[in-house]
Amino acid sequence: MSSATKKIVKEVEIVIKGGVKLDENRVRSQMSTRVGQPFTDESMERDMRSLYGTGAIESINSHTVDVAGGVKVVVEIVGRGGIAEIQFIGNTAIDKDKLKKEIAVKVGDPLDESKLAAAQQKIIDLYEKKGYADASGSYEIMPSAREGYSTVIFKIDEGARGIIRDILFEGNTAIKSRVLRGKLKSQEHHLWNLWGKKGKLNHNDVQEDIKIIEMAFKDKGFVYAKVTERRVVPVSANKIDLVYVISEGAKYDVSAVKITGNTIFTKEALEAGVKAEPGFPYMGSHIEADKKMIHDYYGSRGYADAQVEAHITETGAGQVAVAYTIVEGTKSYINKVNISGNSFTKDEVIRRELPFAPGEELNTVKIEAGKNRLQNLNYFSAVDTQNTPTTAPGYKDVNVTVTEQSTGTVNFGAGFSSIDSITAFIQVTQTNFDISDWKDFRGGGQRFNTNIRAGALRRDVTISWTEPWFMGRELAFTVEGFFHNLYYLSNFFNQTNVGASAGIRKRLGEHSYFETTYTLQQIKIGSIASGASPLIAQEAGSYIQSKIDMNFVNDTRDSVFITRSGHKLEAGALLSGLGGNVPVVGANIGGQQYFNLPGDTILSFEGMFRIVNSWDSKRVPIFERQFLGGANNLRGFAYRHAGPKDATGEPIGGLTSFYASTEFSVPVHITSNVDKSPRVVFFGDIGSIAGATGATSGNGMIFSDAGIGLRLFLPVGPIRVDYAVPIDKDNRSGSGRVQFNMGYKF
Repeated sequence: MSSATKKIVKEVEIVIKGGVKLDENRVRSQMSTRVGQPFTDESMERDMRSLYGTGAIESINSHTVDVAGGVKVVVEIVGRGGIAEIQFIGNTAIDKDKLKKEIAVKVGDPLDESKLAAAQQKIIDLYEKKGYADASGSYEIMPSAREGYSTVIFKIDEGARGIIRDILFEGNTAIKSRVLRGKLKSQEHHLWNLWGKKGKLNHNDVQEDIKIIEMAFKDKGFVYAKVTERRVVPVSANKIDLVYVISEGAKYDVSAVKITGNTIFTKEALEAGVKAEPGFPYMGSHIEADKKMIHDYYGSRGYADAQVEAHITETGAGQVAVAYTIVEGTKSYINKVNISGNSFTKDEVIRRELPFAPGEELNTVKIEAGKNRLQNLNYFSAVDTQNTPTTAPGYKDVNVTVTEQSTGTVNFGAGFSSIDSITAFIQVTQTNFDISDWKDFRGGGQRFNTNIRAGALRRDVTISWTEPWFMGRELAFTVEGFFHNLYYLSNFFNQTNVGASAGIRKRLGEHSYFETTYTLQQIKIGSIASGASPLIAQEAGSYIQSKIDMNFVNDTRDSVFITRSGHKLEAGALLSGLGGNVPVVGANIGGQQYFNLPGDTILSFEGMFRIVNSWDSKRVPIFERQFLGGANNLRGFAYRHAGPKDATGEPIGGLTSFYASTEFSVPVHITSNVDKSPRVVFFGDIGSIAGATGATSGNGMIFSDAGIGLRLFLPVGPIRVDYAVPIDKDNRSGSGRVQFNMGYKF
């Protein structure tokens, strides 16, 4: 390669040689050599290492040609031949057809080392799910009879199978075995663990569990607590008991805390975030949190190489001093951000999730946040970030390596609720959709979903598409087409909605967002029963609705599944009638608040106020009125029956509504996993609807109930069962009601 140091790159020519086709744009994305930048031998060498690292390159030759004002860089590349055959050796528990189907490597694919490594790990994962915790494997690349192609041989050592019957502890006195068992990743095998890794011995989980056990004791002041032995005790041909032997040691309090080695930042600035305090019990999690806090303090200011060590010294009977020692390192900036491992996902989809860019301080907190955002996309089975030095002093490259996974799913299932009875559904989803790629329709970071649902009391079809970065901005744009045929709303009429909507959602900070949706739909009220009152009969007909919904949400809940703390607050508005024949305005405000109390009990409050009215002389149609009653608000009443009714007892809805609920949730520890343990809830609901025209009962009345419920978390999904007894009611309400639902209440 000729030397052209300090000359400006005027052109970069990529020449693909051989019979293997490569994507020129993909090649360029792996290179730092760019038109308009100075050319250096060092940068070209880094580019060659980066290209070889993709696993798709057999050989590279580069040279420069002097041109007016600089140099032309010519890169000649020969791609690696594809895969002619895939073989498996040593597999008896899983047949080769199953393995071929599960791995992402296929015959005809380019030979890519990173994909082969991912396929090898996938094979190990499959064995671990079946309980073969000792399974190991490797792969070998052999020449094929087909010239320019290779045979890939996966070699598997299955090891022995281990299904966990019980998890036992020895030597623990400060923490009960039941409590320890509930903290572990490993779990006992149950009848419902037929699939997946749960209930099967996994050595990675065991190593994590040892750390969890030791930290549990250290958090209670046992500084030197250790798991001294881990035994696997066979109890049958396939089943084992897992035994942890624990040495607790003595319990300590903190006598002193100090920080040394800091010269760039003041001790006062660092101490402000330290959790360990003199005079309080020693807590291992506080020590780890302090180390991370100090490391992040430096790392968020460009000192990516800063190191923090914690030294524990006994200072007397039951007393220890904690000393944090810092090695600060030097400040760094970002030179380049390199993306690799993405065969389908576009580079721009990955880069837009990264909150850092070349030229900025190398902020390790932002890098970790970017890694988490990529993992949360669920496009990748693994995401790795590394900082590597460059030849430029004070600058580092950030290398982001991803391993892609399947993002398309087809789900079949059934559900049941006391509102709409039993329903079956088919759902097709692609979470990494690309509407512009008519070959594969994936890699663009969009979401496509089709849902068909049918049951005794409803028929639904919805098709939706979401672009999360509309117009290149962090702005989610969604379009949806829908058909809803709803029989469960009333015994006296059916309602059908057909239409489409388009909406925008904008995130506002970490916990808030604003969204607005425009909907154009036709609504038909038909099949009026012969015994319906005039109030119901007058609703028959076809309506065209053109409406805009706006909503602001602030959501700090720690989880949408089992919420223990935080809140969700929302406020919204509705404007209908700018076109069509439904002139309605409305508003709502409400929220939820959760408190985690001792014993992992949860106290929650929920409430909502809604108002709707017509902005001309027309009545508000029944599909826009307010209703209460059912599994989601006043549980002691039938669906929509806690409010105004006509002479036949049929709900007719009103113009204003409010409801409030409180729940106290208590776990029942019959499983080791606290998030899978059943919960008993005690609750009370209250609400009222007013503004009904022609109602003979219930208008403006207070309705209330109290009851008890059960929450089950099964592999088929969560189940909510509530029994509530009405307290304040009208003369048409019953004496008690069971509400049943499958799914989470968002």
